[in-house]
Amino acid sequence: MSESPIVSAATTINVSDHEARAWFLSLKTHPERYQFETHAGFAFTQGTFGEIGARFETLEAFYGLKIALHFELTDVSESRFRFQLRHLPVWGAFSIEALAPGSVRLGLDVGANSRFGRVFLRLPLVKSAVRRQIQAEVDNIKASMENIYGGKARSGGGE
Repeated sequence: MSESPIVSAATTINVSDHEARAWFLSLKTHPERYQFETHAGFAFTQGTFGEIGARFETLEAFYGLKIALHFELTDVSESRFRFQLRHLPVWGAFSIEALAPGSVRLGLDVGANSRFGRVFLRLPLVKSAVRRQIQAEVDNIKASMENIYGGKARSGGGE
């Protein structure tokens, strides 16, 4: 299994690492926090965020085409949530890195477990769509976290 991401996005958020983790863990009761223009949110079908083996489904739009995606959480730690697409050899991982008191770097990496998955993710249209989608995800999470926890806006760059 390859651990190197193919596509990444990141931003700086003015919340503590504890608040960032709490935001993710609250998604079971507040799934609306993850809804935005190209992401219709998600629903847990088994377990909850923060539990290895939890399963959830999302409805996302890529180039205007809505696609249902099915995921399973495969690794959970204090600073990372890793998930696997259930029907494709593609994985994703959120990472939370404390930068200073009240400031974290949120990263979202997407990679693949097979040669087929790596080739698929490197296709220009696929890579572009995934990059756009995951940057929108971290930007949405930033706005939501800072709204909920009262963080002051800070310029955060995507990668």
